[in-house]
Amino acid sequence: AAKDEPEVSAESDDDTASLNKQIVLLPTGAGKSFCFQVPALLFPGATLVIYPLLALMSDQERRMNAVGIECAVLRGGQSVEEREAAFAKIESGAKIVIANPEILAVPEICTRLKKCALSHIAIDEAHCVSEWGDSFRPAYLELGKIIDELNAPVVTAFTATASPEVLSKISDILFGGAAHIVKSESDRPNIRYCVCKVAAKRQAIVQLVPRY
Repeated sequence: AAKDEPEVSAESDDDTASLNKQIVLLPTGAGKSFCFQVPALLFPGATLVIYPLLALMSDQERRMNAVGIECAVLRGGQSVEEREAAFAKIESGAKIVIANPEILAVPEICTRLKKCALSHIAIDEAHCVSEWGDSFRPAYLELGKIIDELNAPVVTAFTATASPEVLSKISDILFGGAAHIVKSESDRPNIRYCVCKVAAKRQAIVQLVPRY
């Protein structure tokens, strides 16, 4: 690993876990999005990326459009015309499909996506599988079944925040307990903070900024 970059190691929940079912645990800013966006440009089929929030889906769509990456969006509340336009993009070669768990739980959507021969499924912010699935996002608990139904050759769950217990639950829900885990050291020695007790905040900020 380069200086100031986290070292990455790999392990498996069991000896039979396949490398095509993996959980990637990397700190914020380490480039998790590149891990599915760049391969998506090289894979023959589309990459399905599952996001937890509509705002995040819209932001990613905007960013991809800005750099010329063709993407299709599937979410609740779309009209028939919008839904058909999204599938038309996929069938014409869109490299990335953006969706959330709830829309994938609709049988018709899942059946149509299965026919699109996806190359990769990426679950972003995968800790939501564990933290939200049992409370107000039950569709997350169905993702394992949906992944099996879509039958993509590679499935990867990405997160920056996961304790051993959360990792285990993600593995159980998405991969039946058999997942290859890739993780890095969460400590970022190039990032530090300190506490300065001051009487005049504005003046202190002016004095501190040049130091950093």
